[in-house]
Amino acid sequence: MVKLALWLKSRCFCTTYDCLKQMLPRKYGNIKDKSQRMVRLTDENNISPELTKKQKIVYDLLLDIGTAGVNEICEFCSVGVGVVKNLEKNGLVEIYDRKIYRNPYESREVCEQSEIVLSPAQNDAYLINKVMLNSGETGLLFGVTGSGKTQVYLKLIDDVLSEGKDIILLVPEISLTPQALDIFHKRYGNKIAVIHSGLSLGERNDEYKRIDEGKAKIVIGTRSAVFAPVHNLGLIVMDEEQEQTYKSERTPRYNAKDVAKFRVKYNKAYFLMSSATPSIESYSNALKGKYKLSIINKRYGDSELPEVITVDMKEEMKSGNKSSISKELYNRLCTVLDEGKQAILLINRRGYNTFIACNECGHIITCPNCSISLTYHSHNNRLVCHYCGYTKKLDNECPECHSESVRYSGFGTQRIEEELQSLLPDARILRMDADTTSAKFAHERLLEQFSNKEYDILVGTQMVAKGLDFDDVSLVGVVNADNSLYDESYTASEHSFDLITQVIGRAGRRNKKGCAVIQTINPNNEILNYSANQDYVSFFDNEIEMRRLMIYPPFCDIYCVTFSSENENSAALCAKRFFDLIVKYNKDEFKDLKIIVLGPTQAKISKINNTYRYRLAIKCKNNSNIRQMITKVLKDIHKDKVYSKVNIGVSLNPSDIS
Repeated sequence: MVKLALWLKSRCFCTTYDCLKQMLPRKYGNIKDKSQRMVRLTDENNISPELTKKQKIVYDLLLDIGTAGVNEICEFCSVGVGVVKNLEKNGLVEIYDRKIYRNPYESREVCEQSEIVLSPAQNDAYLINKVMLNSGETGLLFGVTGSGKTQVYLKLIDDVLSEGKDIILLVPEISLTPQALDIFHKRYGNKIAVIHSGLSLGERNDEYKRIDEGKAKIVIGTRSAVFAPVHNLGLIVMDEEQEQTYKSERTPRYNAKDVAKFRVKYNKAYFLMSSATPSIESYSNALKGKYKLSIINKRYGDSELPEVITVDMKEEMKSGNKSSISKELYNRLCTVLDEGKQAILLINRRGYNTFIACNECGHIITCPNCSISLTYHSHNNRLVCHYCGYTKKLDNECPECHSESVRYSGFGTQRIEEELQSLLPDARILRMDADTTSAKFAHERLLEQFSNKEYDILVGTQMVAKGLDFDDVSLVGVVNADNSLYDESYTASEHSFDLITQVIGRAGRRNKKGCAVIQTINPNNEILNYSANQDYVSFFDNEIEMRRLMIYPPFCDIYCVTFSSENENSAALCAKRFFDLIVKYNKDEFKDLKIIVLGPTQAKISKINNTYRYRLAIKCKNNSNIRQMITKVLKDIHKDKVYSKVNIGVSLNPSDIS
C-alpha cells in the first residue's frame, strides 16, 4: 500500500500524507475495539458442593452450552451478575472479553449457494474474462440493460475465491449498494465487507480490520473501497464504470479506475469494468485493444427491451395541459395502477421549484454565500442552497424592489410528488432523493419498501436510474429529458444518453414487456433518439467524431486547475500567474510539449460557500513531462507568499472544465 501511496502522490500533485490519509479510514487505530463480556467453564469436573441454587442453574446451563455472554446468561437464568462473579471467585468459570465487529449487515439471511446458470451470451462473456484472470490487465463488459452482467461477475468471483484470492466490487453510489449487498450476502454471507460513507466510524473501522485480518474476502463499496487493504487481490469489478462519482473532487484528486489498474497490474489480478453505457474513453480503448472487450447484446431470458414513447411537451402546453405530467404519461400510470404494477419516474432535480424570480425587476433570489439560485422546498416552506446548505424562510417579497410579484419556476421531485398525489389520489407514492435518504440506511429502507410493493410509484433523482431491478416495474417516465442536454460540459451528451438509457432499462424485466415515456421540448434531438432506441453504438460513433473534431478525450487529456480563495482578487491573480508560468516553461524548458491552454476564467459557479473560484484547463497528452511541468509551476507559486491563501486543485479529465 505504501507503493500505491507513492504512485498516487506522483500523479495527484499532493503529499504522501494526503494519499495515506485517503487510503486509511478516519481515526484508524484511535477507535476502541468493541467487545462483549463472556463467561465459560474452567474445569467441568470440579463442582463445589457449596453452590447455591442460582449458581447451580448457571453452572448447569454452561455445562450444556459451553460459552455465553454474561448479560444473556443472567437474563436467561434470572440472576444477577454477582452470581456469575462468585462462580469466578470459586474458580469454576472464567469471565473474559471477546472482540466483536460492528457489522450493520450481520443479520442478513444467507442462502445455500445455487449453481449459476448462464445464457449462451453470458457464458461467452464469462469465458472471455475468465482467461484474463491473473493477467494484470483490464477488461470491459458491455451488456445492454437487463442482460445479466451480475451473473457473470458472480461466476468470476467464485473462480477467484476458489483460488483463495480477494475481490473488490465497486459501485458508484450508496443507493446501488443495498441490492448488490442483498445478492452477495445471500451467496457469500460473512465473507462480505462493506465500505461506504453511510457507515459510522466504528463500523467502517471494524470493516477495515476484518479485511486486513483476512476475515472478509469480498469488499463491496463506493469509490474509496478501491483502497481496501486486501492481501491477495484477484479481481476488481467496477459496476457502472461510466459514472463520474468514481473521480474524487477532493485532495488527492484521483480516479478509482486508475487506482484499480495500478493495483491489478502490481498484484497480477484482473480489473473488469462493466456498463450498458460505457464511457466514451473506455469503449474507445476497448475497440483499440487496450481493454479486453466482451459483449452481451441480449437481455437475459430474451426478454424484450421496453417500448419507448416520446412526448412533445410543447404540444402538451398548446393543448392546455399545464401539468408537468403529460396526458400520455398520466394514462400509462393509470393503467399501471389498474394492473397492480409499479412505475419509476425520473426528475433529476430535487426540491419543489428550482429557482424564484421577481416579475417586476427580474431579480433571481440567490444564495448569499454562493453564485447559485436558491431552491424552494415545500415540506418546510424554506429556500435552500444545495451547495453550502444555507437556508431561509420563504418570503414572497423581492429583496431588491420589494415587489410581492414573485414567480416560482422550474420543478423538482417534491413538486412532481405533489402533482401525482393530486392527479392519482389513490396511488402510493414514494420519493427518493438527497432529502429523503440522508438518514442512515435510508436508501435500503426505501428500496425495500418499494420492492415489497408498499408503494406504486417511485419518484426520484438519478439514484433511481441505474442498477435497480424490480420485477413489477412496467413503466418508466422521464419527466424532463432536457435537464442535462444543454449543459456547458463537453460530456453533456454522454451523461444525458447514459442517464436516459439506463432509466429506460428499469422497465420490463423477466419476460415482461415494459414501457418508457420520455417528456421533452425537443423530440427530434438525436441524443434522445439514440436513448429511445438503446443504440449505444450509433451514439458512440456520433460522439467520438465530435470529440475528435473538438480535441476532447480520448483524443487528448485535460488537466483542470482550480484556484479558490475567500479573496476573489487573490484567486484571479494566482490563476493569471499560473498561466504565465505555464506559457514560460512551455517556451523553454518544456518546449517539446504540445499543449493548449484554455483560460483562466471564472468557474461556472464562481462562488461556493464564500469562496471565489477560477479555472484554467490544459489540453495535453498525460505523461511524466507534463506532470513535471505542472509540479514545477505549483512549487514556484507555493514559494510566493502572495498566494498563500489560495487553494489550488489539479484534476485530470474531469467531466466539467467550465
